[in-house]
Amino acid sequence: MNIVKGIARGLKFLYSEFSTYDLPHGNLKSSNVLLTDDYEPLLSDYAFQPLINPKVSVQALFAFKSPDFVQNQKVSQKTDVYCLGVIILEIITGKFPSQYHSNGKGGTDVVQWAFTAISEGTEAELIDSELPNDANSRKNMLHLLHIGACCAESNPEQRLNMKEAVRRIEEVQV
Repeated sequence: MNIVKGIARGLKFLYSEFSTYDLPHGNLKSSNVLLTDDYEPLLSDYAFQPLINPKVSVQALFAFKSPDFVQNQKVSQKTDVYCLGVIILEIITGKFPSQYHSNGKGGTDVVQWAFTAISEGTEAELIDSELPNDANSRKNMLHLLHIGACCAESNPEQRLNMKEAVRRIEEVQV
């Protein structure tokens, strides 16, 4: 929970401190979340998009694999929310997301897996067995799984905005 909350707070900081710039993270993924010795997350690779050749950025940056970039050819705050959702689902499930691969091979489509489980009412089966298993922790993980799914909604109009995503994450009790 602290790692997810820290990522959300980091994004909130970026979007509030640099609000005058239209500069999304653009490459938010678990390998760009560094952890201190105390497991405090630090976001890396912020704002690399303008520095990378556009032909390479489509292959190199994770935001370019989001449904809204594929549809609209634009990286935005909503794209970062999608990426946040994938990270949340990756943490909750303990599975490597296929979304990180450019060839679509390997890993688990955590977004589709989560939406299927939620629609079937079997989302508790997605929680990584390595996570704490007491009733309160399980309830929080299920709540977080639903937030992750709301962040990873394929339609950007139905997806949470960054402010709402952060608010919901902050509400989950540790």
